[in-house]
Amino acid sequence: MVFCESSPPSPVPAARSYDWRSLLLVLALAFVGAASFQGSRGLYESTEGRYAETARETMLSGDYDDPILNSQPHWTKPPLTYMAIIPGIRLLGENPWGVRAYLVVAMVLAAGAVWLAAFSIWGAGAGRWAGIIFATSPFVAVAAHSVSTDMLVALWTALAFAAFWHGHARRRCLSLLFMWVFLALGLLTKGPPALLVPAASLPVAWYHLRRTGGWRPGRWMLGLGLAIFLVLGFSWYFSEAKQNPGLASYWLGTEIVARNLTNEMHRNSGLWIALVMYVPILLLGTGPWLLLALWRARPIQIEWQNSTATDWNRAASYSLLSGVVVPFLVFSLSRSKLALYLIPLFIPLSILGGQFIQRLVEQGRLSLRAVRWCAGGLLALIIAAKAAAGFIETTPDMTRLAKHLAPLLNPNDDRILCSVSSQVLNGLEFHLRRPVEAVTPLVLWEHMKIAVLTGQPTDYLVKVSRWGRLAPQAPAAVHVEPLGRCWVLVTPDPAAWKAKYTP
Repeated sequence: MVFCESSPPSPVPAARSYDWRSLLLVLALAFVGAASFQGSRGLYESTEGRYAETARETMLSGDYDDPILNSQPHWTKPPLTYMAIIPGIRLLGENPWGVRAYLVVAMVLAAGAVWLAAFSIWGAGAGRWAGIIFATSPFVAVAAHSVSTDMLVALWTALAFAAFWHGHARRRCLSLLFMWVFLALGLLTKGPPALLVPAASLPVAWYHLRRTGGWRPGRWMLGLGLAIFLVLGFSWYFSEAKQNPGLASYWLGTEIVARNLTNEMHRNSGLWIALVMYVPILLLGTGPWLLLALWRARPIQIEWQNSTATDWNRAASYSLLSGVVVPFLVFSLSRSKLALYLIPLFIPLSILGGQFIQRLVEQGRLSLRAVRWCAGGLLALIIAAKAAAGFIETTPDMTRLAKHLAPLLNPNDDRILCSVSSQVLNGLEFHLRRPVEAVTPLVLWEHMKIAVLTGQPTDYLVKVSRWGRLAPQAPAAVHVEPLGRCWVLVTPDPAAWKAKYTP
């Protein structure tokens, strides 16, 4: 590019012709796995329901950059995920298919970005297998079927990796500028945690590539990229903090410090959780791919001993390993641990795995037939698991609960609907388009008494397992209506309660 600094030749692989057939294969695998039965399973409480209801209320408000939940501002996450959900709702309706539509797009684009990153580093073979590994990894499929910020973060991470490595392999400053755009979009999706994997990986590559004396982008490009990142990534935060005093303190104090350094959020704070949850996810989340890729660790040894492109290969290997190991340690030490936090790690992991699988195939240590059967079997397993999930009735499934409950509710009466829980059932609110008040079990009977004595008709949703413990404590008669296998609808008998509590 005209405005980039020139430098002595570097050990960057020569420009290659794109293998479009392998890209189409990767995109097809990703689409089939992500789109199949995407809306068959209901929306699960609490995460999926919260995101769905926030997107619906924000859409109704028309103010897309100010998330709304239960008619109140909802600042726990930036607005980009809710804005991604809204087009699917408009196109496919207020149902699981519409809510999860953005995940299909994110999955397909992320798989294509993984293909491009691996192709830019090591060529067509590595790109093909890296994309296939990502598209058929069971844990990635779980993320692409779960409404949250994490799959979008994985998308921006994959695109940032692709832009960085494509820019350096092809010496394209424009690609490097796009990297900063994707990093900013990650910041607008989940805040600073979205930058953890790129921050652990890409500076390592940049450092090693500069040491080789190879191609160096102009300093103007770094300044322009940082400016794009700061303006695009932080403008929303500055704008909202200015309009809402105290919001900046909430983000810093609660969402960053308290969430990660204290047990305030009650999200698997123990270090042992990393051993029983994070380690198995990292080792088995790709299915058999990682085990195949690390078979006798021979590909790593050959890659680092390759004298024809040692500097480039080592820069890529060190960078990608850093992008897995460093974030894994940070997530393990954090006091807030959820499984899907690890999904961005599968970007560098898939890129590394693609090169290792390619080496094994080239060495004749792994047959193409075995690899194809592995990919096909994993895709079939993903589709079958998603289909089966639609038939399993579980307590968190708010879509199924809404179907059981809808025939019993009269939209024209003034009855109040409550859930006996410490949290509002946002997914149920999403489906019923009406508020559901949360009542803790400790105050249930007092709440019933007040409702009856004040003449306010009220129904209570209770989990079957919880109702088994609460039922013997009922001070007066109640009517119980089963709602499938997991919930019951409890209604106090007005005459019995008034007789007990009226002098």
